Amino acid sequence: MYQISIVQHSMNTSEVSRWCLDFPRQGQACTVDSLSDGLVFQGWVLVKDGAEAVPYLKLNGEKHYLPLNCQRADVITKVLGESADGHAQLTCGFRHTFALKQDSGVFGFEVGGTDFDAASYRIEGSLRILEGDEGWLYLDNDTNESVEQYQGNLLLDKNALKEWKSYLSAFTSLALEQNIRHTLLIAPSKEMVLPEFYPHEKGRTSPVEQVAGLSKPEHKLVYPVSQMRAMQEQPFRKCDTHWSPKGALVGFKAALEALGLDMEAVDRVFESDVYQESVRGGDLGNKLYPPRRAPEWLLTKVRYQKWVVYDNHLPNLGRVIVFLNEGALLNTKCVIFGSSSSYSFFNYAARIFSTLIFVHSAGSIDAGLLEIEKPEYVLAQTNGRFVVRAPVVTYDLEAEMDAKLDLLSDTQLKDLRKKHQAACSLPDGCLNFDIPSVFSCLLTTKV
Repeated sequence: MYQISIVQHSMNTSEVSRWCLDFPRQGQACTVDSLSDGLVFQGWVLVKDGAEAVPYLKLNGEKHYLPLNCQRADVITKVLGESADGHAQLTCGFRHTFALKQDSGVFGFEVGGTDFDAASYRIEGSLRILEGDEGWLYLDNDTNESVEQYQGNLLLDKNALKEWKSYLSAFTSLALEQNIRHTLLIAPSKEMVLPEFYPHEKGRTSPVEQVAGLSKPEHKLVYPVSQMRAMQEQPFRKCDTHWSPKGALVGFKAALEALGLDMEAVDRVFESDVYQESVRGGDLGNKLYPPRRAPEWLLTKVRYQKWVVYDNHLPNLGRVIVFLNEGALLNTKCVIFGSSSSYSFFNYAARIFSTLIFVHSAGSIDAGLLEIEKPEYVLAQTNGRFVVRAPVVTYDLEAEMDAKLDLLSDTQLKDLRKKHQAACSLPDGCLNFDIPSVFSCLLTTKV
């Protein structure tokens, strides 16, 4: 979904006495299909006696005239306060439809052979996008203020640093108490790995670097910026905030190394993987109009969905996905408390651990779930731009699922019930904590 942003200009001409652009309107919602079918430009113009003003649109350097083709009796009576019958400027309106192929343009009037730009419009997505060098796209006005973080204008204060120290210590202690190998993987932001394309200069430090500076060896914190910068392949998707499949593999392997796995054995699992070039959009490219796409290398012949035995289908926080793969490298259980970047390494993780439980919590830990499930490994994962708020080890998955369901519309709940009823049944003994039953009970309470 997009919306129209309009900025009006001052016109230095006395020949045009009044004008109005009825459509498009400021904030008008539109979709890719509606813009491709055509955006309506409708309005009117009144001129002084003897003058002539022809509306135009300037699109991608080309000028398109919008001839006056509509009688506007409402303008004559309401604006001029005169009778519309036989009025000389009765046909003062225009209505034309243009299929747009770019995200901006200029509206104005040609008067006596001279152009007077009256307004400019831009088609914007829900997020503003920064375009760097060579077409690389970055996040702009996100709620985490990633630009301010990168420039060093938004840093963690004493309380925030204290919360991070508490989280790192508590997570480590919890893992030791339950005899679980653990690690915290912070997925670097795109601009930290590819600063050469970013349109802003980096500050002396940033919140994620503050957090990395707090960590001790026993915390097992992994922040694989150097590994990703050293990649010969593309570490991030050009039109997306997330890392590429190969970038995700580098980050995931860094976490596996921190967990103490045999990395030679890990490498053998992935040594036959095949990648194929494909042109794709992304969460940034899709916010532009027209949507932006770019080539990227995708893993082929491996789809983690074949190992999914349960998915509650909640959007983002509170989502739970369970994978079973008897042919995995290790006959062990791993719980991932992750974020959106974790999805990018599911194709790899599902081949390492025979039982994999993913909880979308952005690194926060449900200690009770770990105590019940008793996994051999736990991987907490969050994104670099999220570190302005420290995760917690008091996360309550059941409460999160309940709260998320309260935010869904009736239509969304109906769709979710259908998906959940069609979910695959879990094999006996797969989960100690019966998440499907708990989630079903929560669903039945929502009317």
